[in-house]
Amino acid sequence: MGQNLRRLRQARGLTLSGLAAKAGVAKSLLHALEAGHANPTLATLWALAQALEVPFGELVQAHPVGEEGAIVQLIEQTQGRAGERLEVYRMDLLPRSERWAEAHEPGLRERVIGLKGRARVGPPPGREVGPGEEVEFSGDEPHVYASEEGASLLVFLHYPPLPRPKGEAGSPEKASLALREVSLGVGGLALEGRWLAPGFQEGVFVRWSGNGTYFFGLPLAPLPRLEGRGLLGEALALLHAPVEDLRPYRQSPSLLLRTLAWEGLLLKGEVADPAPLLLKTAHFPASSEEGEWESRISVDRYAQVELLHPGYARQPLFLAYYLQAAGLEGGRFLNVGTGPGHHLLLLLELLPHLEPVAVEPNPASRQALAQLLPGVEVWPEDFTLLSTEETFPLMVCVGASHHMSTWRLLEKAYRLLRPGGLLAVVDEFLSPFATQEERARNLVLHHTAYLLPFPLEEPEALWALRLLALQGEPRGLKRLAEEALQGLRARSDPLAAFARLELQALVAGLDYEAETKTYPRRFLELAFAVGFELERHQRLFATHGSRSWDGGTHLFLLRRPR
Repeated sequence: MGQNLRRLRQARGLTLSGLAAKAGVAKSLLHALEAGHANPTLATLWALAQALEVPFGELVQAHPVGEEGAIVQLIEQTQGRAGERLEVYRMDLLPRSERWAEAHEPGLRERVIGLKGRARVGPPPGREVGPGEEVEFSGDEPHVYASEEGASLLVFLHYPPLPRPKGEAGSPEKASLALREVSLGVGGLALEGRWLAPGFQEGVFVRWSGNGTYFFGLPLAPLPRLEGRGLLGEALALLHAPVEDLRPYRQSPSLLLRTLAWEGLLLKGEVADPAPLLLKTAHFPASSEEGEWESRISVDRYAQVELLHPGYARQPLFLAYYLQAAGLEGGRFLNVGTGPGHHLLLLLELLPHLEPVAVEPNPASRQALAQLLPGVEVWPEDFTLLSTEETFPLMVCVGASHHMSTWRLLEKAYRLLRPGGLLAVVDEFLSPFATQEERARNLVLHHTAYLLPFPLEEPEALWALRLLALQGEPRGLKRLAEEALQGLRARSDPLAAFARLELQALVAGLDYEAETKTYPRRFLELAFAVGFELERHQRLFATHGSRSWDGGTHLFLLRRPR
């Protein structure tokens, strides 16, 4: 069972710490279970199965387990046409035994058939069942198995099928109507059958997958028309350039201009060759430190394809513009959570007189950084634990604030900034949420938005996942995300490689491990609580919602008061 537990945990990308937190069990117990040095209770096994989102039988397989006078052994597990799972167990209850079971996942039903002896089963007080008799009850509330004389039972667990969005029967007329509805603001629609050609039409991304046609729209976040000198001005102009003006920049000697042109074409439905944006790096060893972002995301792949990320080049571009306006276009500054350094590479194209000090604790990321920006000063430490007497007029954190405690990041930055100094945070944020279910849906809508412009026709689960979240369905999102990720594993092209990274980040976020995004207003509340003042806020790329404080890539300039 320990080997099986480790296999399932690693297959889902969970660290020991992450699984312990999800299941509500001690990390030391998990370590002992995987090593075969502890015997789990049935309650612990159920908690682990639910945290791993696998059937109980997949975890225990055919090995009998027992506690509280009950011995349980899996007999059979199968799957129906609609994806519903069925598991059959034999349960032997000793005389004068009583076993309480916690509520299982919503929608699960149990059916119990008596083999010998009499027992009391179901939600309290339970119902009597004897040989040949049958009792059915809802398994998603606490229930009991008890017997005075001892009994043997067959227990059937009927899992609910995974929800799938259902498209209407399609026709050319319905396809035209769906295109119009989505172009006017409906988030997404699906039709059975293949209608219209995949691509970008009337502001709508049309995708084929399986025997369905999906229609999705991205929210529009109009960017201000800013002006600048030299490379900065040329880059700002590309944000509003038509397709014919973008195409010549695909082979520009400037990496920043190439990236902006590639993104501009992508968002207008034209997928250019990504090769000019792929950064060649050596192989880096995976992190072995528990809980780190790099333990779930491949640094090699990230370093190679991150510039394909929609909205990525806008981050250093707007950062450079506002830093120049604030008179901070040169000098020594602290760069927090630098990672492989893509944003720093682009920022230094625009402001070459900046002198970054990169704070990056992960060895693999530091190796990638050394290849992209040799000679940059690096402090190999966790920023929130950083010990230094030096203070700075400027600190920059791009794409890393959600990989650490937001409160600790802000507190540490406030202490290390000089009075009047600026903290620039550019990162991804979700639309506002108040419940775990809302957060999960917003997380799905956020990450899948970055994938809409990519021509990924194969993984039907990807588009079904987004449509399900748009329809407000909280159930089954993680399983569909994992199914979509699995569907992309066979592809090795750069677009699929980026899509796998984005889906890995989504799954990590659903696990609330390594990816802990909040929403912009909450981030600002935390910044105010620490003592910062807001100098500027700008949504650079919209993923969900029409308001400027909804989901997407955001820039914050926070000032420590003088």
